[in-house]
Amino acid sequence: MNTKVIYAGLAALYLMTLSVLFSSCGHKDLCYQHPHMKTIRVAFDWRNAPDASPKGMTVMFYPMDGSTYRRFDFQGLDGGKIELPVGEYRVIFHNNDSDVDLCYGMEEFDTHFHYTRQGHIFEPVYGNAAMPAPNAVEDELVCISPGEMVGGRVMSLVVDENGVSFEEETPEDDVVQHRSPTIVTLYPVMMTCHYTFEIRNVKNLKYVDQMSGSLSGLNYGIYPGRKDFEHKGVTVPFSASSSGRDMITGDFYTYGHCRKHNKTTTFTLYVWMNDDKKYYYTWNVTEQVQKAPDQRNVHIIIDNMDLPQPITNGSGYDVDVDDWLVVEEEIKM
Repeated sequence: MNTKVIYAGLAALYLMTLSVLFSSCGHKDLCYQHPHMKTIRVAFDWRNAPDASPKGMTVMFYPMDGSTYRRFDFQGLDGGKIELPVGEYRVIFHNNDSDVDLCYGMEEFDTHFHYTRQGHIFEPVYGNAAMPAPNAVEDELVCISPGEMVGGRVMSLVVDENGVSFEEETPEDDVVQHRSPTIVTLYPVMMTCHYTFEIRNVKNLKYVDQMSGSLSGLNYGIYPGRKDFEHKGVTVPFSASSSGRDMITGDFYTYGHCRKHNKTTTFTLYVWMNDDKKYYYTWNVTEQVQKAPDQRNVHIIIDNMDLPQPITNGSGYDVDVDDWLVVEEEIKM
C-alpha cells in the first residue's frame, strides 16, 4: 500500500476528530474557576441608627454548607466591594472601632459572642488600683462597660450568578425580602443599651472630692447571631460627676438588664469627701429599669440625697480613713 495514501488518511481522520471535538463544546465557555465567584457591593443603611458614627464596620458571611466563614472589614460608614462564592449565607455585622469589646466563638454563627473584660469596681476613678473596695454590694462579677455597638444579622442571603437576594429584619421584627443584581444592603441597629442617670437635690455636694458608681444585675454579653444576651448577672462600674450645685449625672453602655435570672438591679454611688471620709449609697432601681419605655435607652432618676458635711469642730461621729460607711436609701420621687 502506498505510504502517502496512509499518511493522507491519518491526517484526514485527525482533522475530522478535531472538528467533532470543537463543534461539540463550542456552545459552552470553558470554566477554570471553582467555586464560581460573584462581585457584589456591601452598603449600609443607617435609618435605624441615625446617630451612630463608627469608624468602621465588620461583616462576616457564614456559608450554610458549613464551610469556613469569610470576614470583610470596611473603613467608614459606606461599605465597599467584595467577592463571594455563589451560595447561601447567614451574616453578622457590627462596628469594629471599640477598644473594650472582646469576642470569642466567631467561627460559628450561633456561637459568635461579644463581651467585656473583668474590671475593678473603681475602674472609672483615677488611681483605682490603690483603692480598697468596700464589701461587695452584690455577689457578681464586675465587668467594664461596653462601648456603643451597632450592627445586626441576616438570616438568609443567597448569592447566585444573577445577583443577590437577602432579608432585612426591621426594628419591629418584620422581615422584608430584597433582590439586587449587585448590592446587599445592611441595616444596623443599636445592639448595646444606653443608660443615663441623674441624682437630684443632693445636699453638701460641694464637699465631694470624687465619685463613681456601679449598677448590678446586668447581662454579661450578647450573641448577635441569636439576637440574644448572655443572661449571667454582672456589675458594671461607671463615672459620675456633679452637674450644677445639687445634681449628679452620668451615662454608660450595658448589655441590658438580666431579666431571665430575675436579678435585683442595685444602683451604688461611691463618694470620696474632701475630709478623706468615704461613703457609698445604694438604691434598688429594678422597677425603673424593668419598666423603662425603651429598654435600649434607660433613664434612672433618684431624688434627694444627703451627703454628710465634713466635721470641722471635732464633734459628731468619725470613721477611719480606710473604712467605708454604707448608706441604704429608698427611691424618693
